Amino acid sequence: MLVLRILTSLTALALVAAPGAQEQTANKKLDADRFDHYGDGIVAGSQPMTLRAALANAKALDGKTIRVRAPITGVCQVKGCWMNLGRTDANGNPPLFVKFKDYGFFMPKDSSGRVAIVEGTMTLKQETVAETKHYLEDAGKHEQAKKVTQGRKILRFMASGVAIEKPIDLTAYRQFGAGIAAGAAPATLAEVMASPADFVGRKVRVRGPITGVCQVKGCWMNLGKLDRQGNPPIFVKFKDYGFFVPKDASGCEAVLEGQLSFKQETVAETKHYLEDAGKYEAAKKVTEGRKILRFMADGVAITKAAKK
Repeated sequence: MLVLRILTSLTALALVAAPGAQEQTANKKLDADRFDHYGDGIVAGSQPMTLRAALANAKALDGKTIRVRAPITGVCQVKGCWMNLGRTDANGNPPLFVKFKDYGFFMPKDSSGRVAIVEGTMTLKQETVAETKHYLEDAGKHEQAKKVTQGRKILRFMASGVAIEKPIDLTAYRQFGAGIAAGAAPATLAEVMASPADFVGRKVRVRGPITGVCQVKGCWMNLGKLDRQGNPPIFVKFKDYGFFVPKDASGCEAVLEGQLSFKQETVAETKHYLEDAGKYEAAKKVTEGRKILRFMADGVAITKAAKK
């Protein structure tokens, strides 16, 4: 009977403790080693949508609480009380203009070029002439502000919380080829794969896990989890065959800079790369070349140790 009572008491304590433990886990903010938090910050949970997805579904998302991840392209230079997300148009207007709930927190004025995750609500806003002039002056665009005769019609995001990715610590990476210099934040592999066409044909930076390397010379590598056929999301080559990467780099994280393209391989090419990976039996069965995303890298940075 005594044992039964002890077990019953322990079970009751577990049931009482469990909700609190779950709540603590649910309210845990994104890793402080990777993100700076502002306002309510961003807690672990649902994945943010890309800016492209938010813009494409702006009408359906109007007024709903959402998360968006995008590069910061402008910040108020007076107080940091607003920021632009995404590439501005020919008139200097951003895809998404972000304000902060209740004027309760501000962004560092030097945040441009970093990547932010914002949580809040998005609405279509017709600014007055005075508002548009004010924001241009905040950005230091005084001559442009003088010419304003009509307020902007823009998507405005009212953020209750923001997390900004910290700059990559390049001292923790080995450099290859032209390497990776401090500067613009790289796109994640998930962002690229959500809409590859947005990244094709222009110079880009991409960050992701290495999942395979040529075992002959290290003259190519795979980025991202392989599909059922053993094909990577992105297949990486190195410009002008000018540098190679360590053959034991699988499991490390890489930052790449270069050009992304859609590539239709020949049967011979696909067989060759499978053989380089030591997959001789798979190579014998190839009857059609792969159609893949190929990244031609000018420079690569690879973590000095595999990511846990």
